[in-house]
Amino acid sequence: MRRQNAHQRRRQQELDQARARLIAHLLEAIGPDLTAEAAQRILEQAKAWSALRARELNDHLAENPDALTAPSPHCPLVLVRLLRQLEAAGHGEAVTQLACAICGRTNSTLRRSTPAGRCCNWCLDRDSLRQCARCKQDGHIAAHREEGPICRVCYRKDPLFQQDCGKCGQHRVPAFRSEDGTALCSGCYPRPERECARCGDQARVWANTEEGPVCRRCYDVPGRLCGLCGRVRRIHVRAANGQPDICDACYRGHTGECSVCGRLRPGFRHRGGAFHCGSCQPRRVRLCADCGKSRQAKSTNWPVGPLCTGCYSRRSRNPIPCSRCRTTRISVGRTLNGGGLCGPCCGLDDLDVACRRCGFPGDIYADGNCTRCVAGDRVRDLLSPDGESTVSAQLQPVADALASAARPLSVIHWLQHSTSARLMAMLAAEHTEITHELLDGLPQDRNTRHVRETLVATGVLPRRQQETLIRLELWLHDFADALPVHQARIIRPFAEWQVLRDARRRSARGRYTAGAATGDRTDIRTAAMFLTWLDARQLDLGTLAQEDLDLWLTTHPTRRRGVGAFIRWTLARRLTSGIVLPKEAKTFASRFQTDEEHYEQLRRCLNDDSLPLEVRVVGALVRLYGLPVTRIVALTTDRFHTDKTGAYLTFDRNPVLLPPKLARLIEEQIRRPEHVSMLGEPAGDGPRFLLPGRPTSRPRSAGWVHTRMKQHDLPNISARNTAMIEVVAELPPIVVSDLFGVGASTAHRWARFVQDDWADYLAACESTDSKE
Repeated sequence: MRRQNAHQRRRQQELDQARARLIAHLLEAIGPDLTAEAAQRILEQAKAWSALRARELNDHLAENPDALTAPSPHCPLVLVRLLRQLEAAGHGEAVTQLACAICGRTNSTLRRSTPAGRCCNWCLDRDSLRQCARCKQDGHIAAHREEGPICRVCYRKDPLFQQDCGKCGQHRVPAFRSEDGTALCSGCYPRPERECARCGDQARVWANTEEGPVCRRCYDVPGRLCGLCGRVRRIHVRAANGQPDICDACYRGHTGECSVCGRLRPGFRHRGGAFHCGSCQPRRVRLCADCGKSRQAKSTNWPVGPLCTGCYSRRSRNPIPCSRCRTTRISVGRTLNGGGLCGPCCGLDDLDVACRRCGFPGDIYADGNCTRCVAGDRVRDLLSPDGESTVSAQLQPVADALASAARPLSVIHWLQHSTSARLMAMLAAEHTEITHELLDGLPQDRNTRHVRETLVATGVLPRRQQETLIRLELWLHDFADALPVHQARIIRPFAEWQVLRDARRRSARGRYTAGAATGDRTDIRTAAMFLTWLDARQLDLGTLAQEDLDLWLTTHPTRRRGVGAFIRWTLARRLTSGIVLPKEAKTFASRFQTDEEHYEQLRRCLNDDSLPLEVRVVGALVRLYGLPVTRIVALTTDRFHTDKTGAYLTFDRNPVLLPPKLARLIEEQIRRPEHVSMLGEPAGDGPRFLLPGRPTSRPRSAGWVHTRMKQHDLPNISARNTAMIEVVAELPPIVVSDLFGVGASTAHRWARFVQDDWADYLAACESTDSKE
């Protein structure tokens, strides 16, 4: 026991002597500015006061007396902590901080020891790959977070690492700090300009070569060995995931069917997987700096940040005045208050692009020309017969309208992909005058209809008054020719003397619409379908029995209207006998809205600026006056007028006074309507449609408007029924018919419906009172 106590006393005495030598060493190295108490406190903070660390540090200082001024890269970690504490205490000038043995930096902790000496974590992790806790990919670990180690790519995306740029205001990775400590991103920090060793111009240094600094124009990208052709060339696609380096020639020469767009275009297999063309190559999903949505980002170096395809197109095609120099250019940056900045004001002179033909500042599409110039050239090539440089006099209005279209990119897309564009080129190459009769001889498909409407909208052809009827006659000719002979002998007379006769009568009164023509086509198709059904059952019209007709009506309940018109015609011509068409129970409107729903939707249409303007106009007209959508789309701008008493809109024959809010909406719709057509306003000074369609010489289709209203949770049928209830409850039926263009019988039927419903309500109330 005495021997053990003596050993402990001796160990404690050696520890006290080691601590005393450490304090003396510090006092000698630092000088009179350091006291013994302060030296002991520094040793304690550096964790060098414990027995193990004090002996380790004392032994190292005994072997290296100048360790505080010239530390060895193989020193213990306790010496590194001591040097940090001395610097933190204000004695940094008297000591020398240990630098990383690889990178030489002194601002990081050197916790790891390597054969070369102590290294920072960055240098040690450069050659080691570990799984990132965020992206789950093997990479170089740059930092540690709560979820674990993160790689360098995720570290640069980390909000804790990114800062607000002092120039553009974007939250990005800091690349430079000014003298006052303001962080600047890579697109905003001032890059020094030096004299290029090749051209001699003062420009930014793109690379440092043996000749000296060179600018971007003079820099030649060094070639590497292509993995396909085996030649040393400029590399277009870098090697990744087993895919070799690919030069420009091999990449452009490799053509295949793109797995995304299906076109045969140059491209390559993305990372050894499916084939992608250059336009469909997958891009990284990033947060768009404009719309704030996570989408595939365009590869740009704009200071504003990553942009999705839509926001990039919007900026590049719509130049605005720069908030700093007031020059109209593409806005590639953003000030702290949200103003746009052009490329030169952001320090990027190479982003100042303009069309080399017309000088438009942006929207470059091909060969340095903007989309407007490219569209004009391609339209002239399309309409010039046999490759001539001039367009025929008849088609010159079409060329002018397409070349001056508000959306030239739509024109380019139409020229590239539309079959109607090829039909237009074929008509131009025939050197004959284009007439309605010439177009009537072509197949009556959507391409022919589109070409006809384009020619009418541009003033090349006059608008036919009975176009809907003529289109039905052309369709009937083709439809009847495709039928079997025995069916055509019956369908042709039915269509000519029943359907077309009624259609001509309505067309003469100006009441034959596209919806009515669609119903007539359905009736003719239903008659042909009924004859085909009879052929399959080995029956004919002469032997048609009542049970056969009942079976058809049971199995085809939605075809009752069409087959009814056909059966009545056959009975009148004595083609059938002994059968009776069962009467269909007529049902009145059954879908309504509550008063709260109706007025809430009306308030949305009148006050909600987030809704599209045309949706607000249609929704308000339906809910205020009970107008059907087919009547609204047929309204023209000349039916709206204002005077001292207010704003009026004529629905049928008499003008109707509008509420002020609805009048302002209609005025704005007339002033700046939403165009869905690539063509502009139609030629001439005639009235325009309130809801212009495609082209603008036609109105929007009723089906499209119904779909648009449903997308914004504004149903039409139930709202119109509710509005009709309120209208006929306040106005006499004859007034409703005169003001809103509703048929007299329809207005009286609505009035009877409201009266019957009110009478039933009063009767129910009286019975309830009598029971009480």
